[in-house]
Amino acid sequence: MATHRDEHTARIVGRSLRLLLGAALIWMTYDVMRSENAAFNLRALVVVPVVLVFVLGGPLGRVGSVAYVGISLLLQGLRNDGGCEVMSIPAILFGKRTHLACIAFSPIDWVEKRLATAGDTEST
Repeated sequence: MATHRDEHTARIVGRSLRLLLGAALIWMTYDVMRSENAAFNLRALVVVPVVLVFVLGGPLGRVGSVAYVGISLLLQGLRNDGGCEVMSIPAILFGKRTHLACIAFSPIDWVEKRLATAGDTEST
């Protein structure tokens, strides 16, 4: 018997990849930040993490963006959220899962959902 799943939850492959990539990004951020002074670290953690900041912000923008994305991926993997990778922090703050698609993991979520749906219909 198939169980009801929220359409915005991630499945095992998408969730695992989010956790692994998030952990790798956090480790890289930690590695950079432990070798910098406190002023650099404080500025890096409060930078708004958007692609333009990453591209145009120099080293400070890159570290802040990578940290935000890493934290977002870890939270998304831990919460089993699907959808847009960078929307996990706003989703937590507003208490709603996002329906927005993003470029990295949304295609994986869609494929997993189709494979799971196909498996559910074959077993009935």
